[in-house]
Amino acid sequence: MHTDRRNWLKQVTLLATALGTEPLLFANGLPHPPPADKRILLNSNENPYGPSPLAQKAILDYYLRSNRYPDDMLTSLKKKLATHWSVNEENILLGAGSSEIIGLALIAAGTKFRKQLLAADPAYSVWQNQASALGYDAVKIPLNKDRKYDLDEMLARTKYIPATFIYICNPNNPTGTYVDPDAIRRFTETISKDSYIFIDEAYTEYADLPSLASLAISHPNIIVAKTFSKVYGLAGARIGYAMAHPSTIKKLASFQPWPDGSVSTVGAAAAIASLDDMDFVKDCKKKNEDIKDSCYKTFKEIGLDYIPSSANFILFNIGKIKKDLTREMQARNIYVQYRDHFGGKWCRVSMGTEEEMLEFTKALKEIAA
Repeated sequence: MHTDRRNWLKQVTLLATALGTEPLLFANGLPHPPPADKRILLNSNENPYGPSPLAQKAILDYYLRSNRYPDDMLTSLKKKLATHWSVNEENILLGAGSSEIIGLALIAAGTKFRKQLLAADPAYSVWQNQASALGYDAVKIPLNKDRKYDLDEMLARTKYIPATFIYICNPNNPTGTYVDPDAIRRFTETISKDSYIFIDEAYTEYADLPSLASLAISHPNIIVAKTFSKVYGLAGARIGYAMAHPSTIKKLASFQPWPDGSVSTVGAAAAIASLDDMDFVKDCKKKNEDIKDSCYKTFKEIGLDYIPSSANFILFNIGKIKKDLTREMQARNIYVQYRDHFGGKWCRVSMGTEEEMLEFTKALKEIAA
């Protein structure tokens, strides 16, 4: 056992040396990560605290198995997810982040003659370039006065323009607002079964919202997407998955060269470990809420409007700020996202660590002065 431990430490040291890192160890036996640059990255809704300690250990334990294909690990991850969500393995498809899952669903829905895309405005839209390339015509429905999905208007629009693909991000990115999952259930009951309904649940853990997986697995036209990129802190590992009816999973899988094979051995190990570290998730959520409250106080102090968020980011109005906020922030090595929304100028800021957000609020006060 002692020999195995020495060999493990030697391997870690060699890996650290290859990566240009110091082979120093934390008290828990984990090596220091590679030295990061000095930028404060508050522009991509990442979890600044992840991966969790258990996931970090799993990454170190499994990186030397990267010479083997991940078949066994993929099976283990799907079993773990099936138990976690009370579904069957046949209801799950793995992908390189939920972005791949969205792409697969667009392809599956786009096999029909008409290609009509229905989404909210604003909402997560990076994937819409792919939709355009696939020949979709997009219809965007403005959020309602509460900055939430206007499901009634979306339903009304489908009566005149049948939708091939309906996208719902709940909680919504970039507003951080959400609609009651029961309202989404009722909405799906009124939509044509010929329409694919894609429910993106990237941020449900932050909002303590129940998953609609049980709805998806019993309706072939509904897909729920989840990701390990947000609260689990594995954005760089690219691990997402779909939960859907078995026939839908088979169809989505048919557009992958290797069904489930986009997830690596190391990524699968990290994801499995993350599901066992609920204390880490709870702690991240608590820190996230505390930091959001601190930001709200700063916005009020400066006199900036903002949208209370149920996710790990906040959208706030910067119309009163005369200077170029994003440029001024970048000059201080702080990165945020500028947004043109609701006929005005907005900024979406992701929640970083307490130290990072102190730098952000300090900079914001200086720039707004």
